[in-house]
Amino acid sequence: MSTFLKKIAELTIGPVDKEKEAEKARIANAKQKVKDGTATDQERELADADTNLNKSLTQKIKKAQQKVTSEAGPGDLTPPIGGAHAGIPPVPAAPPPPPPEPDPLTTEGETFLINLARKALFVDIDDVGLSDAERESITKEAEPENAKKVAKILRKIIVDYGLSESFHSKADVLLEDLKKNGRVVVLVPGSFKPPHKGHFEMVRSYSESWPQGQVHVLISAPSARSERRTKDGRIITPDAAQQIFELYVQPLNNVTVSVSEYPSPVTAAYESLKTLEQGTTVVLGASKKDNDWKRWSYAQSWAEKEELGLNILDPATTAVDVTMDASGRPYSASNIRDNFDNFEMIQHDIPDHVDPAQIKQVFDLL
Repeated sequence: MSTFLKKIAELTIGPVDKEKEAEKARIANAKQKVKDGTATDQERELADADTNLNKSLTQKIKKAQQKVTSEAGPGDLTPPIGGAHAGIPPVPAAPPPPPPEPDPLTTEGETFLINLARKALFVDIDDVGLSDAERESITKEAEPENAKKVAKILRKIIVDYGLSESFHSKADVLLEDLKKNGRVVVLVPGSFKPPHKGHFEMVRSYSESWPQGQVHVLISAPSARSERRTKDGRIITPDAAQQIFELYVQPLNNVTVSVSEYPSPVTAAYESLKTLEQGTTVVLGASKKDNDWKRWSYAQSWAEKEELGLNILDPATTAVDVTMDASGRPYSASNIRDNFDNFEMIQHDIPDHVDPAQIKQVFDLL
């Protein structure tokens, strides 16, 4: 078992018995292969032996229960009626125990590890027999209040089902990189004309996923043909986009916003990579929509060619989901541009903590 999985196990069920966990994984793997029709004779025998053992234990438990029931006298099973106890009111039943309080993990770092494990999980969750509630939990960012629950689901997938050695190797790489290098930088480039709530949620997701890292929002300077204007013809400048984004990220203490001199967001990110210290772990911001992350597919090989000494994490695993509103509609930059003076109309497209009047103040200075 990888060092990462050991840590997850310690957070949920205490120290791991290596031999028991290995045997459990071996049996689960054999059963899965029997189900898929790819098992060897030896694996089929192992799966059958475990199934027979479980049936035998179940039968013994049932026999023991039947024996207890048959040997118990009438007085053992029913309360006395009449006699010396007649007229005595029954003792009221004890009140049901209160529902258990959530058992949060003790540190932000432990929740951070659980979310790293989620990012290293290479498996189709529809193939591992999760309940709807478990599937919902595993696909969302873990919080301290539910991180132990998420960790147990991870173990169910990885250990109980004996799945994918790729998780073990990927998890170890992620953990060892962070041990060797505490510096993590997330670059989120874009022109943001202007930024909207979806952009903010993307940055917040990275901020919370990498709480010990630094998230840099890079606002590119668009060319003339890529400029966007308000309904009365004012150009949305990079400086205006920066001011608005800074209003958005005020609650996030590990986010900075700056304007790049380059018109292309990709170029802005690549040039920023050249300024980072060797040994830095880098996350390149992207969404999962339309495979947006693929624009970073060659970033690591480029950094190696440039001898930058950076560890750029796989963008396919660090990309985030696009945030939609409750009706499934994406947030709109054009609505903010066209209606910045109508507070009611733009409130939907900006973060809840931002006053629409602040947005109007920025536009009034254009």
